[in-house]
Amino acid sequence: MFSAAVRLYESFEYEKSLAQLSRAKALAKGVEQEVPVALYQGVVQAELGQREDSLAAFRTGLYLKPDATLPVKVSPKLEREFEDVRKSVLADLGLSGKSTPAPGATAPADRPVQSSPALTASVEPPTQAPAYVSSASTPAASGPRVLPLVLLGTGAVAGGAASFFGLQSSTSVRSALDSNYYDVRTAHLKAAENQAFIANILFGTASAAALGALATFLIPGSSSAPASASTGGGSP
Repeated sequence: MFSAAVRLYESFEYEKSLAQLSRAKALAKGVEQEVPVALYQGVVQAELGQREDSLAAFRTGLYLKPDATLPVKVSPKLEREFEDVRKSVLADLGLSGKSTPAPGATAPADRPVQSSPALTASVEPPTQAPAYVSSASTPAASGPRVLPLVLLGTGAVAGGAASFFGLQSSTSVRSALDSNYYDVRTAHLKAAENQAFIANILFGTASAAALGALATFLIPGSSSAPASASTGGGSP
C-alpha cells in the first residue's frame, strides 16, 4: 500500500495517495515502516493545503526518529517548516544543542584558578581546631545527588512529550469529527489512536522515572542517600 501511495503521489493524485497512506499506516510495524509513512503523509497533506495536519504528521515521524529526512524533494518553504518542526521536537526531547556548544564559550571548570596570598591566608583552618569539627564537616563535601536529579529530569522530559502527544490526539479526534470525507476521517482517527498510544508510553516512562528517583533517594546505602555526620570526638 505504501508503494501504491507513492505512485499516486507522483501522479499528482494526492487525495488517493493520502487514503493509501492511511491504510499503510494502520499496517506499519516498527519505526522503519512508520516513519516514512508519517513523513509522506505530511508531504501529501501539505500539497492538499492541510498545513496543521502536515506539521502534525512531520512531528509524529520526527518523534519516532529525530534525524529522519524527507523522502522526496519538496519546496524550500516546506523544507524550512520541516526543519522548524525538527528543532521543536529536539527541544521537547531535550536533545537540542547538546553537541554544539556556543562558539568561544568556555566552561567555568576549564578556567585556571589563581590564588592570591590574601585569599590563601583567609581560608586556612586554625592550627588548633578541635578534631570533632573536621569530622562533622565531612558530609558537607560529598558530591550532589546526581542519579535522582537525572531520573527527575528524564521524567520531566517524558511527561512534557506525553502531554504534547495527548493534545495532538485530541486535535486529531476533533479534526476527524469535523471532516466530511471518510478517508480523511479515518486517517485522523488512526493518528489520534497512535498519538494516544505514544502518550501512554511516555506517561508510564515519566512515572517510572519519578518512582526511581524517589526510591534511589530513600533506599539506605544508595549512592544518593545522605551521609551520616560523625558527632563523636576524634583523637587530637
